[in-house]
Amino acid sequence: MLKKVIYFPLIIVFIVISLSSCGKKVHKDTFDAQRYFEYAKKQFDKGKYLDAITEFTVITLKFSGNPVVDDAQFYLAESHYMNEEYLIAVAEYQKLINDYPESPYVQEAFYKVGMSFYNLSQRPELDQEYTLKALRQFQNFIEAYPESSYRERAEKQLFGLRSKLARKQLLGGNVYRKMGIYDSAIIYYNILLEKYYDTSAAEKALYWKADCQYKLKLYDEALTTFTVFVEKYPKSNFTREATSRISEIQRRLANN
Repeated sequence: MLKKVIYFPLIIVFIVISLSSCGKKVHKDTFDAQRYFEYAKKQFDKGKYLDAITEFTVITLKFSGNPVVDDAQFYLAESHYMNEEYLIAVAEYQKLINDYPESPYVQEAFYKVGMSFYNLSQRPELDQEYTLKALRQFQNFIEAYPESSYRERAEKQLFGLRSKLARKQLLGGNVYRKMGIYDSAIIYYNILLEKYYDTSAAEKALYWKADCQYKLKLYDEALTTFTVFVEKYPKSNFTREATSRISEIQRRLANN
């Protein structure tokens, strides 16, 4: 009797679940292009990106001549992007740009290619292949769409990428400086100061360039660089040391 009391409710639950599952079966073979897109978009909106990828892919293949295909192509790329499959996303965004140049999604796809590379960009001490690709993409985007609503965001990302490349350059210069190879260090600092003069790394690059010149006994050059540093960064943590070096170099030059 006890077993019947226990099992009877479980049987009822199983039947309810089974009926419920049958009621939710989707007959996608009857969908036209628009209905199929709406179904796929619901998967995307629910965050079911793997399911969305499958469905948007089906749309691009099954309804290739339908106006809804560029929508599906864009959201196929977006699904890969949201799933952090950035290289695949780049390929899908690029397919939209190349195959559907009149699509209203092209501008956003162009921007998202840059964001995909941006998300793949590594720390300054590592390889910067994707940083450079992102930087070029954002530069091209700003040139192609100067009035875009994405321009401000693209410029912000661009500055962040340039700052990362500046830190990479600074790290290279510092390695040579610590090894005592001062002329090579100066080359790195000069590149940084030329290309990334507006980044925070420029302050240290200018100071360490002057320091390397001083250690190479290039006193005239060091004096000029230290003087420029003090004028440009009067509140820097290095300003006191730079000022002291200026006085020392002036004494040396006066005694020669």
